[in-house]
Amino acid sequence: MSWAVELLDRENGRFLNSSERCQPLKLSWDDFFGPKEALISCPAESLSMEDWKLRLGQDLRVYDPQGRLAWWGYLEAVSQDFGKLAYSVDIREMANRVAVRYRDSVDAEAPEFTQTAWFEDLESQAIYGQKEALFILNQASQNSAERFAQMRLAEKAFPQIRFNEESRASNRDGGIYRLTCKGWMNSLSWRIWPGVNGRIENTVMQSGFQPLGNTGNNLRLAQSFLVRDSLKFNRISVRLRKVGEPSDKLRLSLQEDSAGKPFGLALTSVLISPEELQSGSYSWQSLNFAPPVELTGGMPYWLAAERSGALNANNYYQLAVDENLNFEEGNLLLFDQSTASWKARLPEADLLFKLTGVRNQLAQMRDVVEFGGQFLRGIEAQIGETLDLPPVSEEDWDCLRVFRLLMNYGNVDYSPLCSGSDPNRRLQVWQRKSASTAVLRLDEKTRLINQAGQAMDAPWQAVGEWLAPDAARPLYLRGLSLEPATGKIIFNP
Repeated sequence: MSWAVELLDRENGRFLNSSERCQPLKLSWDDFFGPKEALISCPAESLSMEDWKLRLGQDLRVYDPQGRLAWWGYLEAVSQDFGKLAYSVDIREMANRVAVRYRDSVDAEAPEFTQTAWFEDLESQAIYGQKEALFILNQASQNSAERFAQMRLAEKAFPQIRFNEESRASNRDGGIYRLTCKGWMNSLSWRIWPGVNGRIENTVMQSGFQPLGNTGNNLRLAQSFLVRDSLKFNRISVRLRKVGEPSDKLRLSLQEDSAGKPFGLALTSVLISPEELQSGSYSWQSLNFAPPVELTGGMPYWLAAERSGALNANNYYQLAVDENLNFEEGNLLLFDQSTASWKARLPEADLLFKLTGVRNQLAQMRDVVEFGGQFLRGIEAQIGETLDLPPVSEEDWDCLRVFRLLMNYGNVDYSPLCSGSDPNRRLQVWQRKSASTAVLRLDEKTRLINQAGQAMDAPWQAVGEWLAPDAARPLYLRGLSLEPATGKIIFNP
């Protein structure tokens, strides 16, 4: 028997092409992608380049001579050569969902970068899935940025068959199609990560102050805010000073909302000592919540402040505020002791503050796969204890880059992590094995030999294992490439 290649509909598994004359020229695997890349040779028989164009992005599988599934992924590109001329079609540059990030050349008050809405071609998405492209313009108006996005969408929505001169192709057989394929993990690069802001803050220039605890009119204060994404908030910063020499502390707490007012019970809290503060000037004070608290995305909450002791007209606290109301997602209330009620501050203002949140590493991985893994079927992980990390806020990274960043942190025990998609397109994540597990070796013919002393006839199964050369340090096999026709293997290419 020989190697075999089949092409399936990625949604229902229907056979699209299974010519026995298609043969793998080169296959590769590594400990991040699993199956990484494949180069396949197929005879130019019944399928035209237009037929191959419609098969881009579909499920391609490679079987070894024993009938074992050795490589799996999707079809990325097809080329065919005629002397010095070449036809090709691919989905590398295709984009059927396009947006532009730009610096506004008209509105001087606009943020550093603004992003247009996404422009989509639904017909292309129905065939190939969503493939996004985010373009950057240093100077543009909203109208010009949107026009740029629409033009790029019209240009890139469908794969284009290209006919160009290719001098290096002169010796190739014109009756052969060359298929370039990628592992399913690579499909995470098709979606642009929207970014998750790990901070809720109002850090504009101070314009006013609010006394706290010097009269019954300001027994407490509370600033509301909206949580955009579910995060575990672990750090709070406020800008303040002391007046006189208060002997008690300032308590900051996070509270749920109750009909537009603080609920009254602290979810978590911290204390600021007066010894840490200056009386002559304002300063930012930052403290860690113990324990951190999980706040739910889409819900309002309150940052409340009060003295730990009694009112004192001569020794109290002043917190910095912004009376220009730059903070749009909350408001500041004062608690009046005489009426036992919360009231709006006059003039209105917002507290200057900064909340910092984290999210569990594995939860972030799941977020990325759920958002960007349109062809993947979830994630399974056995990686030990994971880390609480700042959420990935970059808005111009693709999901593959974000997932790799999360993998690169390792776990709590500093163990490196490995990943790959299985044949069912479920993403697997696990801890890298230690060098002490090294059992593979090479014989005199440079064949891989397993623990039982037998030659490995499925060498791709060695990826993620350790090789123990005689009288040498173990070598970790992070990747491997194979040329099936010759049996040539390259370790860690």
